[in-house]
Amino acid sequence: MRASTKERTFEKSGHEGGIAMARDAALVTTFGSIVRGREAKSLEVFQGFLTFLGKQAAEGRCSQPEPFFATDASNGMVIVRGKTDALAEITDSEEHDKLLAKGQMVVEDLKIHWYLTGDEEIERGTRIFAEAAGELGYM
Repeated sequence: MRASTKERTFEKSGHEGGIAMARDAALVTTFGSIVRGREAKSLEVFQGFLTFLGKQAAEGRCSQPEPFFATDASNGMVIVRGKTDALAEITDSEEHDKLLAKGQMVVEDLKIHWYLTGDEEIERGTRIFAEAAGELGYM
């Protein structure tokens, strides 16, 4: 079961005046090899996924999807950027879930990774890491 928008821990950490602040993030969808015999369907699902994300971008929820393929054709990824609240709306939608279900049927190792991005997030993450390392006596 997937965490709802309200349960995502990265939603709650940026507060201003008691209101949760959306944070800069990227969704990185990675995939492995195509399941043998499902090559045509994999192209259909991939195009559907890019079309879905393109529609989300046109509606202002995220950046245009940026697909990448490995030079040896072994795997690839698609990256979209946006605010955590808008990206959560995308990933919590039934249409997204159906596209993922289809993707699981035509490629190996389909995963979605959430990454926080931007100067503030990198500074925050670095500070927290240094504090934790200091508390453990490693720094």
